[in-house]
Amino acid sequence: MENEKISWEAPEYIFYRRSREWYLSLGIITAALFIVSILFKNYLFAVVILIGAFSMVLHTKRQPKDTYYEINRSGIILNKTFYPYSFLESFWIDHTDPNWKKLLIVSKKTFMPLIIIPFAEQDADEVEQFLGNYLVRKEYYEPLSHRIIEYLGF
Repeated sequence: MENEKISWEAPEYIFYRRSREWYLSLGIITAALFIVSILFKNYLFAVVILIGAFSMVLHTKRQPKDTYYEINRSGIILNKTFYPYSFLESFWIDHTDPNWKKLLIVSKKTFMPLIIIPFAEQDADEVEQFLGNYLVRKEYYEPLSHRIIEYLGF
């Protein structure tokens, strides 16, 4: 085999700058849900709404960290976490976003069934050929929940 490994760095997620209107909308929705929960005397839900809105604002201000990705003969490395091929079932490269290709890897682990790895500059054919030596190529799509979260800018 020509390459022993393929490695790259990419942000852990795509950062979106939020407009004033976005924060205003979040404030209006939060206030409405808070008022409704107080009217229904559901005080715990009111607190959960406030904590959720606060954590959303904190997340929108946080810059993404660069993550190190490596595909080698033994498995896949995400930062310092190693996934041997024996714990992985199959893979697919999603080309739906022209700016970011996504490597979807199906894991045998129950609590982490799908690993999504973004890459922009890496050659998709090289990654596909390399992984094809170790894993089965099977078509998958990102879960709807993940696509909705990305659409909302998270």
